[in-house]
Amino acid sequence: MNKPEPLFSSSRAFRLWRYSVEHSELVLRTDDDPEDLVELLFEGVLSVRFDQLRFADIVVGRAEDHILQSPTVDIPHLCIELGSAGHSAEVVCRRLTCVGGTYPDGKILWTVSAGRPRSRRHAELPAVERT
Repeated sequence: MNKPEPLFSSSRAFRLWRYSVEHSELVLRTDDDPEDLVELLFEGVLSVRFDQLRFADIVVGRAEDHILQSPTVDIPHLCIELGSAGHSAEVVCRRLTCVGGTYPDGKILWTVSAGRPRSRRHAELPAVERT
């Protein structure tokens, strides 16, 4: 696998702030200065893997995208790798947004999204066998 494309790094402390299965959202938030919050908002979360829930500092990178396949459509997802001294995490999602403040009231600093879903209708699909 290729080295992740760097997206963001900060010497500020971040921690898992909220995870909502119902809305497929995960939020990491700075916890070192309540007057100057920064949030990393992950939307369309497909999977998460954390070995710790707090990052003393953070490096965010984009690894190779994951493709969720169905018989009719391919849905690309971002593979976001999070790192800090001594531990790492991975989030597979549709979009990552960095917000200065709190979402949705804060200022969007940057965002990265997975590509649009692609139809597989014209692809060669395996025949379904009936028994």
